[in-house]
Amino acid sequence: MNTPLAVSVALSYPVAVVLGVTFGVPLLPLVILATLIQVATWTSLATTGRIVLAAGLSLGIAAALLGGVATWVLYALPVLITGLLSVLFARSLRPDSIPLITRYALAMGASDTPAVHRYTRSLTIIWALLCGALAVVSAWLALFASAATWAVFANGINYLLLAGLFLLEYPLRRWLLRDEPREGFVAYLMALARVDHHRMLRHP
Repeated sequence: MNTPLAVSVALSYPVAVVLGVTFGVPLLPLVILATLIQVATWTSLATTGRIVLAAGLSLGIAAALLGGVATWVLYALPVLITGLLSVLFARSLRPDSIPLITRYALAMGASDTPAVHRYTRSLTIIWALLCGALAVVSAWLALFASAATWAVFANGINYLLLAGLFLLEYPLRRWLLRDEPREGFVAYLMALARVDHHRMLRHP
């Protein structure tokens, strides 16, 4: 994946949604979203797969526009994204499973201690609750607020809140788990990028 390009496209998407919903031009954010999907999956697909994906995305956009549901697709996406994230975190809290953040912490070299397990389980609960709350608020705003209010929250503020939790959690963890290895935030991000995410998500 071309990471700089993907980041650039991803950052432009919230702005495009705000403009598209406010001015009634949903084609712009849908095209940017389709571009982001293609950029993210480009290196993992063969030529045939890329063509099929591009054709499928194009047909999907055309169907949404012709069916008059393009704007509602944009309304639904933030709810689906944060809702699915909430389910992903919550389902890992089952008695027969390992909390999602616990899996990541152990895979990244954290000590297999009761303190680490308690902290990462609590953090998994916090992520599940936050994502679930954001999904509910996004849905409520889509139904009852102005398009501009919904667009700013669902495609801007909610992702800033998620980013804020991610960034603030690192120094909190270093304070609460003082005995754990400390390699710095950049090293932490690099270790997170190296984790086998597919294996983490497939875990019971």
